[in-house]
Amino acid sequence: MFFAPTLRALQKTNCSIYVLCVSSGDEAGLGVTRRREMREAVQALGIPSGNLTILDYDDFPDGFVRWDKEKLAHHLLEFMEKLDCDFVLTFDESGVSGHPNHSSCFSAMQFLYSNGLVPADVQIFVLETVPIWRKYVFSLDVIPSFFHSTFMYVSDLRSLLTVYSAIRHHRSQLVWFRYLYLLFSRYVLINTLKRIPLHKYYVSKKGN
Repeated sequence: MFFAPTLRALQKTNCSIYVLCVSSGDEAGLGVTRRREMREAVQALGIPSGNLTILDYDDFPDGFVRWDKEKLAHHLLEFMEKLDCDFVLTFDESGVSGHPNHSSCFSAMQFLYSNGLVPADVQIFVLETVPIWRKYVFSLDVIPSFFHSTFMYVSDLRSLLTVYSAIRHHRSQLVWFRYLYLLFSRYVLINTLKRIPLHKYYVSKKGN
């Protein structure tokens, strides 16, 4: 839902794309349904369903909770090494929507990066969380994004229609306010990325 503009842009470079979901979204007992919906959504985006991995471990429950960063970091590193990937994209520290599941993904990746555990040839990027006044202005955010961000992806009409098609497969999540999201959210159209930063704790630790 959030990363689609970047995924569509990367597809045009003919690179292999893999999607890792840490949770199946089973908080309301809909895990089986949402697994199926996620497979359908990635296929609608043009990504093979075999390239989707859903962890769904007890350590990482769906809901408004933070996950243990070191436990999650272990699984993320295992995934990166298995795929021999050279580019990783995840949420930033604010998780776009402020959801702790999202920001936990950032914390785990930052733990790996700040401790020098990420393979040397892997680039780590995060999806930038923008202020609320920019989040729901759709295409009007192109201009501030252009001036404030180094890495920006904007969907063309064909990609935008593909994104809408993919999101429609998340039927169990399409409550009324999700439709407003489809109409107004800049994340349907625009992604701005930044490189993952070293945590201040590790910077000061290395300086001592």
